[in-house]
Amino acid sequence: MKIQKNDRSRLIAAAMGRIPCDLTVKNIRLVNVFTGEIYPAEVDILDGSIVRVRQAGEKAPLESGGVYDGGGNFLIPGFIDTHVHIESSMMIPENFGRAVVCWGTTTVCTDPHEIGNVMGMDGIKFMLENGRKTALRHLVLAPSCVPAVPGLESSGAVFKAGDIAEILDMDDVVGIAEIMDFVGVINDDERIHDIIDEGIKRDMFLQGHAPHVGGKELAAYIIGGPKSDHESTNAAEVREKLRNGMHVNLRSSSIVDALKEQMDGISGQKWHDNVSICSDDIHAKDLLTSGNINSVIRKLVKNGLDPIEAIKMATINAAKEYKFDDLGAVAPGYAADMQIVSSLDGEKPMAVFIGGRLVAENGKYMAQDDETPIDMPKNTVNMPQITSPDDFVLRAPEGCGDRERIRILTRNGGNTAIKEGRFVELPVKDGRVSIEDEPGLQFVCVANRYGTGDKNIAVMDCFDLKEGAMATTVSHDSHNFTVFYRDEKSAYACAEHLKKVGGGMCAAKNGKVIGSLDLPAAGLMSLKDCEGVSGDIERMEEVFRDMCGKDFYLLMLVVFSLPVLPGLTLTDKGMIDDLTQTFVDMFDTSE
Repeated sequence: MKIQKNDRSRLIAAAMGRIPCDLTVKNIRLVNVFTGEIYPAEVDILDGSIVRVRQAGEKAPLESGGVYDGGGNFLIPGFIDTHVHIESSMMIPENFGRAVVCWGTTTVCTDPHEIGNVMGMDGIKFMLENGRKTALRHLVLAPSCVPAVPGLESSGAVFKAGDIAEILDMDDVVGIAEIMDFVGVINDDERIHDIIDEGIKRDMFLQGHAPHVGGKELAAYIIGGPKSDHESTNAAEVREKLRNGMHVNLRSSSIVDALKEQMDGISGQKWHDNVSICSDDIHAKDLLTSGNINSVIRKLVKNGLDPIEAIKMATINAAKEYKFDDLGAVAPGYAADMQIVSSLDGEKPMAVFIGGRLVAENGKYMAQDDETPIDMPKNTVNMPQITSPDDFVLRAPEGCGDRERIRILTRNGGNTAIKEGRFVELPVKDGRVSIEDEPGLQFVCVANRYGTGDKNIAVMDCFDLKEGAMATTVSHDSHNFTVFYRDEKSAYACAEHLKKVGGGMCAAKNGKVIGSLDLPAAGLMSLKDCEGVSGDIERMEEVFRDMCGKDFYLLMLVVFSLPVLPGLTLTDKGMIDDLTQTFVDMFDTSE
């Protein structure tokens, strides 16, 4: 697939020296991602495409309209992020674009299933339209799982095969996003089968999501359609997927970083053509200070990967994964998406070009963008079922005694994302489960925030919360209101605040809000730029850190109710065994 639609006759004429080029980038050392060589060169550009790469000193037939002197530094292709959720940055697409370009990323392939779960088709259209306001190549995949697991949670929308077809036919949409319902694929569920068919009939990219899937299940998943995966967390998993022909994305995000284990999985293999790089979920604070794809490259190089190999993964390998014919290299016919860097270790570039235009220089965004005001998404936080602190009381079943055995959610080996269950005996006072004398426990409530459902409450021991409440409307993937609390009044204060501001994150003590990160765009994103959102994130993390007595990262909260991870999960509909996709009892009824 060609991303740029240029007049081939003009490009041929420029390559032959019959017409002048727009720009020549000279005095650079080209990193060739086809051969692995580095050599002095000059690059001629017309209409946003590269028409010729000349050896240094070889004179061009005609002088270009402009010249950019690279100062003897390296020229490498712009990075391609193969899988990212812009919503996780907590910025709207235009502000995300202005931030990420400065780090050398020129193309992102995004999955807007966060806002899709909240706002349905209107959310997808908002992300597409707003993403076009900056120089960044913002390519979108149709969210495959809205909601992630039908029947086990409720969301603001439901996408069926017809909806996916409508999205796939929109401009700048390049495939179907991570097919998280791997159980549905393996069991040949009709809904997910029909969704995948829409991509197959259009010969579009099918992005996978298969954590801990191997053996016959992996074979069935691959046959079902998906051809990539970014969820591997150990070497054996990476190795098996590559051996079976999958394309593996090495990932380091603000939520998960198993990069060292993933690197062990590719160690000893002769070819890494099926390996690329993604950031997945990265919030503004990390983006501001470290970048995104360049940050993954920095870690790969630090852990011993050859820098040119890492750059190849982030450029031409990524382009080939998506079958982009004109991205990922500095060569004739390719889009002039390039960056000038002083070193090959993932540091911030000195200059970034997209389509031959200088869009960032010395860390500053330079492009002239469309400044038309955006249409603000409406307030999506609607919780009529929550009217008082009593709505956050966990009530024991009728006829129970003064103590009950309750299944609580606990960390699996210290991993707060993957949870298992264990039974504890807790007191029941006036029909209410009490954790008053259990300082290591907290309540968690997941409440439908779309005015169409109810809520569920459980007990957990995952966050070491000492007092008060921590709440979020960023709660993958249905983004229902989720609150972790020691007292009901503080939980209610959080709910009332987030209703008012349109969503976000907040904390409360003694029934009063003490800190808030307001995210009025679908309860997921701020309207501030990267620096502004980063400051808000830092302040919110400080509040949560004080409440838990240890380091705390906002994105630890957001995958708590995700029902496509192995283990136990709480959604607004109940407690779920994710692998069997069945509800489990919270109260022990064995006696």
